[in-house]
Amino acid sequence: MEQKINLKQLEKKTAAGIFETGIVEIGIGLVFVVSSLAMIFDDIRYYIDLFYIVPIVFIWLAVKYISNPRRGIVKFAKRRVRNSRLLIITITTFLVMMVALTFFGNTNTISESINPRLFISIVIFSICVAVAYIKNFDRMFIYAFLLTGAFNLSEEIRENNWIISEGGYAYLFTSIVLIVIGCVYLIRFMKQNPLPEEGVSYDK
Repeated sequence: MEQKINLKQLEKKTAAGIFETGIVEIGIGLVFVVSSLAMIFDDIRYYIDLFYIVPIVFIWLAVKYISNPRRGIVKFAKRRVRNSRLLIITITTFLVMMVALTFFGNTNTISESINPRLFISIVIFSICVAVAYIKNFDRMFIYAFLLTGAFNLSEEIRENNWIISEGGYAYLFTSIVLIVIGCVYLIRFMKQNPLPEEGVSYDK
C-alpha cells in the first residue's frame, strides 16, 4: 500500500528544520552579548557596536557549512515566502513603534498617556510570539517570557541601583542561557545528521 505524503506538513517541518540546529538561539545570544557589553561599557560602546557583525557572520557560516550540507537547500512555496514577508513587516512595524516611542517619550503628553516600559515589554513579547507562530518555532514562546523578563529586570536594576548597577548584566545572563541551549541543540543536530562520507555512493 502506497503511503500518502502530506506535502504541506512536510514543507512545514522542513521550514522549521533550521530551528532544530540551535543556530538561531546562538545567533540571538551573540546579539545580546554585544548589546549587554555595549551597555556595561558605555564609554567605548562605539567600538563594541562593531562586533554586531559577529552574529551575522556566525549565522551565515553555520548555515552554509553546518546546516545546509546536512539538511539540503529547499525552495519553499510562495505561500511560505509570503509568511516570511508578513513576519518582516510585523517586526518592522513593532520596531518603528518602539523607536517612535523612544523618540517622543520625553514629552509630557506621551509619558502620561503611555507607560514606555509596559509598551516595550508588549513589543518584545509580541515580536517573539509572531516569530514563534509564523515560523513554527515553538521554543520562541518560552523565549518570549525570557526576553521580556530580561528587559524588565534590566530596567529594574537601572532604576533602583541594585548590587549590580548596570542593567546590561540581565541581558548578559539571558544571552548565556540562549547560547548554552543553542549549543546543546547544535551538537545534537550534528550527531543525528552526520555529513555523508566523501566518495560514498548511496546507490550501493
